[in-house]
Formats: sequence, structure tokens, C-alpha cells
Amino acid sequence: MSRVKDFLKFVKIEHTVFDLPFAYAGMLLYGKFTIITIILITIAGISARVAGMVINRIEDYPIDKLNPRTRERELVTGKIRFREAYAILLISSILFELSAIMLNFLSGLFAPLLLLLFYIYPKTKKIPIISHIFLGFSIGVIVIAGYIGASGIIPYDCDVYYLAIFLTFWIGGFDIVYQNQDREFDKTVNIKSIPVILNGKILFPTFVFYLIATFFLILYSLGSLWRLFFLIPVILLLYYRLFYIYSWSVDKLFYFDIPIPFLILLSLL
Repeated sequence: MSRVKDFLKFVKIEHTVFDLPFAYAGMLLYGKFTIITIILITIAGISARVAGMVINRIEDYPIDKLNPRTRERELVTGKIRFREAYAILLISSILFELSAIMLNFLSGLFAPLLLLLFYIYPKTKKIPIISHIFLGFSIGVIVIAGYIGASGIIPYDCDVYYLAIFLTFWIGGFDIVYQNQDREFDKTVNIKSIPVILNGKILFPTFVFYLIATFFLILYSLGSLWRLFFLIPVILLLYYRLFYIYSWSVDKLFYFDIPIPFLILLSLL
């Protein structure tokens, strides 16, 4: 049980559950699916997220072992060994590709490109500003992937892209707040995050990211009172948390985000 807990903590399984509703959102936007489709999208979503997290942990290992906040991560302490991390990466990548192929040809064709985004993301952290948007984009494409997984075709529905762009800037905005806790350390290792560039003055850039996210969320909700009913609380949650951006910890601020994926899913159901 101790090893299982180490594994679940290593891959941050709670973040995987947090992202899955957006894969289902893409599927629901297509509108046609079976129980098998749901099962395969679930396997693909979980395995892709696990692979992405392991890639990030392996790539960040040299920095994590120096950063006081991350020295207790499982790869640094040895609770998870490198050969185990690579084994998890290999298994999750194979599971992702197989489940994508079983969904349809196009899904299988695009699956490696999604994994490639996860490989690229850690390398963007030393490029000014880009890393926040790239992380958001890497997760935002989950909506498009869910649609392709259910349909086997490139999305023609603008709502798919509106939701993906919303997700990109919402996650990017949270990443600005998340990175702020490592601001002083990041300066020493040449990470060019927004908190480093602006010396911790993150309220305005976070607000801008949320403003862009809100614009595309409104576009997504146009013409549907049902969607708007569920999305007004989403918008309120985004902006209300800005009042606590300097006074609350990142973990506490995360509570504002927990309802958002499920509210968006309800707007489609």
C-alpha cells in the first residue's frame, strides 16, 4: 500500500481526474458515443496524463533536487527509482497509443503528437512567458482529442476550439500563480516565468489570462441559456480567487478550480 501511495503521489492522480471531464466534454460536443468509447477515452485520458506527469518529473529532476519545495518529490528521495519512472512512462505511453488506435485511425495518428507536447513543455520553462501558455495548450487539446476520439474526424464545431482555448488560458493563469511560489529559486536557475520577469507582481497578468479565458467561454455559451446557467459560476470562481492571490497558498487557491471542470461538463450534459 505504501508503494501504491508513492506511485499515486508521483503521477499526481488527482490532476488526472481533474482533466478527464474535458476529454468527455469533447466527446459530448460530438454527441455520438458508446460505452466502449467512454471506456477507451477514459483509459487514453488517464494514461496520457500519467505519461505527461512522469516526463515532467524526469525532465525536472536536476532542478527538483535543488529546489527546497520539491526536494521531497518521490524521484528525488528515491521512493520512485528512475527505472521505475521509465517503466511507468513506457507502459502509460503504450496504453495511450493502443486505446487511441482502438478508438479510430485518426485518434491513433494524433496520439504521438500529444505525447510530443508533454516532452516539449519542460524545455519551454527557460523561454520568457511561453511556458504558461504551452502548459495550458498541452491540456487544452484534451477537448479536441476527446472529440476526435469519439468522431474519428477533425472537429468542425467552433465550440470545441472555444473550450480548448478557454482551458489553455485558464490553466496558464493558474500556472502563473503556481510558479510564483518558486520565484526566488527560479531566478537562480534561469527559469523565465512571468513571476520571475515581473518580480512577483502577478495579479495583472493572471487577470489578463482569465479575461481571455472568459471571452472564449462566453463564445462557447452563446445561444444556450443552459450553458450560461452553469458557466456564470465558473466566471465568478475565476475572478473571485484574484482577491486572495497574494494572501492564500497555492493549495488553498486550487479549491476555486475544483468545481470548474464539472460545471462545464454539466453545461453539456
